[in-house]
Amino acid sequence: MLEGLTPPAKIPPCMIRTVMSNLDGDDQRILREALADHDAWSHKGLARALTERGLPLGEKILRERRNKPCADCVCR
Repeated sequence: MLEGLTPPAKIPPCMIRTVMSNLDGDDQRILREALADHDAWSHKGLARALTERGLPLGEKILRERRNKPCADCVCR
């Protein structure tokens, strides 16, 4: 009955991945482009714009993930 029992794969939490999973395809694309466009969007400016639209992504998490994305992160 328990043959092949293995622990589930660990998926580290990522706030950006969580937010992305709740967006439709067009909004995911727009957010990916904004995350990638360091010239147009500062961390603080992007955080403010997203917060105004109800997306809880702060400046710190944006800075961390834009500079060093998770291994499986969608923010690349």
